[in-house]
Amino acid sequence: MGKNNLYLIIIQIFLIFVECNTLVAENKKVENVQDEKSAGKPKVVFEEQTYDFGKIYQGEIVQHEFRFKNQGNDDLIINNVKSSCGCTAALASKNNIPKGETGEIQIKFNPGHYLGKVLKTVTVNSNDPENAASKLTITGEVCEEISINPRLVNFGIVKKGESCSRNLEIRIAPELKIEIKKIESPNPYITIVQKKTSDNIYSCQITMNKNDYIGKFNGIIFVYTNNNKQEKIDVPFYGEIIGDVTIYPEMLLFGVVKKNQEVKRTIVINFMNKDVKIEKIEADPDVINYAVSELNNNSKKIDVKLSKDTTPGKITGSLKIYTNSAIQPVINIPIKGEVKG
Repeated sequence: MGKNNLYLIIIQIFLIFVECNTLVAENKKVENVQDEKSAGKPKVVFEEQTYDFGKIYQGEIVQHEFRFKNQGNDDLIINNVKSSCGCTAALASKNNIPKGETGEIQIKFNPGHYLGKVLKTVTVNSNDPENAASKLTITGEVCEEISINPRLVNFGIVKKGESCSRNLEIRIAPELKIEIKKIESPNPYITIVQKKTSDNIYSCQITMNKNDYIGKFNGIIFVYTNNNKQEKIDVPFYGEIIGDVTIYPEMLLFGVVKKNQEVKRTIVINFMNKDVKIEKIEADPDVINYAVSELNNNSKKIDVKLSKDTTPGKITGSLKIYTNSAIQPVINIPIKGEVKG
């Protein structure tokens, strides 16, 4: 081997040695940078970030604890915990978690009037630079222990002298031992017939009996149970009893009117009994003027105006409609307003 070749080999070995040392130094530099980045920083890690409560009954408050650990190298600070709605309350077990230690986020959910599937979120804000806002999610299905259908009983329009009935069904969750103690209404014209059709279903017939009242009505049916969460359930009802004639509106309001300003209000009269006729109309005070016209075969309208020379001040009066109806011989429509000069 010549001297030149020997020198060449020695130079190549030297260059390889220098390159290897350079690579080792660069690797150490990268490791040091990574160590510097991770040093002195907290890191929040949750065991789970989603929890399903499954079946939740109305009136039942459920809770779950999300556990987490500070896997960083500095203290983890929980700044605040925010829920997506007022039905969800969230609280951290502690706000300062040293490295290596654990904590909990306790979440309580009150279903209130929710029904069906629900999804709520809670945001945990901390000083973790890589995960400053951790999102926790709870899900479930809100069920009724006692289901009432319908929840609002509509009797609709009932002719005076007639009765009207509606059905009400009460279902109880089969796995619960709940009994209906009684069903009643303070309205003296409402009667209720209750029957248990199966182990968990009650059938009720709600009847509005004959009475002399004419106009809109409403009230409440009370369902009493042995369930401490729902000892009394309110079921509203409403309807309207009509006679031979219906009037809309039942009161005329002119509001505030300027002197000499022409303002018109209209009353619509529907004749439920085709044999009923208007015999006369009286207006009080005499500053109230009216005109009657046909709308169709079963309806009339009355246009009501105030005289332009009406004296400024409050107006309290009425329009009396006299008919040949045995059950509605006189229909009184109050009138209110105020004229300003």
